[in-house]
Amino acid sequence: MKVIVASSLGFCYGVKRAIKIAENAYTAGDRTVTLGPIIHNPQMVRRLAERGVGYVDNLEDIDSGTIIIRSHGVGPTCYNRADEKKLKIIDATCPFVLRAQQEAHRLVTAGKRVIIFGEKNHPEVRSIAEWALGQALVAESPEDLRNLPRMDDVSIVSQTTFSQETFRQMLAIVSEKATRVDVHKTICNATAERQAAVKLLADEVDVMIVVGGKNSGNTRRLAEISAQSGKMTYHIETASELQISWFRSDMKVGVTAGASTPDWIIEEVLEVMEDMNKMLEEMEMSEFHKGSVVEGTVVEVTDDEAQVSFGYKTEAVLPAREYSFPAPKSMKDVLAVGDSIKAQITNAVKEDGTIYISKIKLDRLADWDIAEEALEKDEPVVCEGIEAIKAGLLVQIKSLRGFIPLSQGDLRFVRSLSFLVGTQFEAKVLEVNRGQNRLVLSRKAVLEEHRDEEMEHMKVAFENQEVLTGVVKKIMPYGAFVDVNGIEGLLHISDVAWNKIDKVEDVLAQDEEVQVKIKSFDEEKQRISFSRKDTMQDPWLEDIKNHEVDDVVVGKVVKLMDFGAIVELEDGLTGLLHISEMTKERNRKASDILQLSDTVEVRIIGINPARKRISFSLVSVEAPAEDAETENE
Repeated sequence: MKVIVASSLGFCYGVKRAIKIAENAYTAGDRTVTLGPIIHNPQMVRRLAERGVGYVDNLEDIDSGTIIIRSHGVGPTCYNRADEKKLKIIDATCPFVLRAQQEAHRLVTAGKRVIIFGEKNHPEVRSIAEWALGQALVAESPEDLRNLPRMDDVSIVSQTTFSQETFRQMLAIVSEKATRVDVHKTICNATAERQAAVKLLADEVDVMIVVGGKNSGNTRRLAEISAQSGKMTYHIETASELQISWFRSDMKVGVTAGASTPDWIIEEVLEVMEDMNKMLEEMEMSEFHKGSVVEGTVVEVTDDEAQVSFGYKTEAVLPAREYSFPAPKSMKDVLAVGDSIKAQITNAVKEDGTIYISKIKLDRLADWDIAEEALEKDEPVVCEGIEAIKAGLLVQIKSLRGFIPLSQGDLRFVRSLSFLVGTQFEAKVLEVNRGQNRLVLSRKAVLEEHRDEEMEHMKVAFENQEVLTGVVKKIMPYGAFVDVNGIEGLLHISDVAWNKIDKVEDVLAQDEEVQVKIKSFDEEKQRISFSRKDTMQDPWLEDIKNHEVDDVVVGKVVKLMDFGAIVELEDGLTGLLHISEMTKERNRKASDILQLSDTVEVRIIGINPARKRISFSLVSVEAPAEDAETENE
């Protein structure tokens, strides 16, 4: 018997919150009660009572102490009465229920016509209706809406645990009656997820077990959805109600539970079902049975399977898919007649029935040991990406299938792990559960260790100003991201080259190798910035070697300012020609003497290599020329 647990079941957020509030509310010497059962689960209610938190059916049953508003919520009348009685109020109303109450109140107050979809006698629906000031119509089935009059405008609010299918049916009827329908779909996500999960699971199994209080509306709806699939469905409150006659060893049995069913009740049900499964196997057991490890001899081999004799009256079949993963193209490539092989029986052994065996399942026993040891020692294992799915990546670890959640696939957020499909890489084991065939891993954990190690290397490289080799990973308008041994840092556009560039793409290309130095290193934030130009000789220092102080050079005026002009030499070097070096006359501007693009002969009167600055003089060139003219006269 294979037991499959629904992907979404048990306590929802609102119920968990209410239970936690109730468990923490009891104070010795002070009466603490819930107004009505905290949730629709008798076992949980009894457990709370044993801890000192009972319940009353109405406020008149308590004169003093603390009253806990349960997750279903109450109307304003209840809050007012509790204040009148001076009771301490602890509000455990589910946030989703509270939102439905507020929506109903807001809509009615705004003059809207409101219809509440939900069970008329359910405490949650009654509370929503009271917050709607008694002006909303409550409908729990399509029949309640058949006689609705024509309407111009109507707003819909729903019970948070209402059936999705019934909601859709009722909405269709209202849409035919009203010109405009404003839907406030207050069915909570947990309810929708549980209903969708049970519908999918019921299609997959032979029998469904629905666990939860018989008075729980959301649990009853799960049972109804399951029964509508045509599968035999049993609604139980506790494991004591399970009967072995409901099951056979070859069955698939689905298990789900309502939003008010505690985990410990679900676990008891699963434990009892596991015991029943063992009993069923023992009842059908012979000398060889499902799960037995057998050792035999290959007596026949085809491309698709091998026949193995192991001492039973019939040979066992070893399919290619059960030999290894991936399966061999032909069993003849890996086995020959006369070979010995050890494998595990995978199906129930029945009179005159075919027995199937699996080598890969036996291998998995050893591989599970390896996975558990890796978890215990916090060591990585080698994985291969098999399939990228929305939630993450399916991987192969020897004979085992594992799963890497999307958030554990990389150091940074990625929308898909498809880039890992077909590649081998290391990952850390996060969770191992043989019973549930569950193996969860993290590539991110390995990358983080690698990053931490590399960050130490980067720190040393920064302190020693080492030249590093990296790869351009991404080009942006403001720079490029460079990867050095798995550590990415920003190479700002101003640090790409000594000369000013308009676009990074003019100098670098994606996936190009580049030499860089670390310009800044923030160990706390783990941020690094690189510089490419620091690995190259500054061209200014080379070009300035061709000039000396007192050289007379020719340049071009490239910028005018009130206090002087910037002059560019033929080799691209620029310097300042101060107004005081243009003329000896006072109160003149540079533009009075020179114009942009003028070619001018100047003398170098200063070179500052540390600040990479050149100073020019015009008057020192003109003065000797004027003196020479005077002498000639």
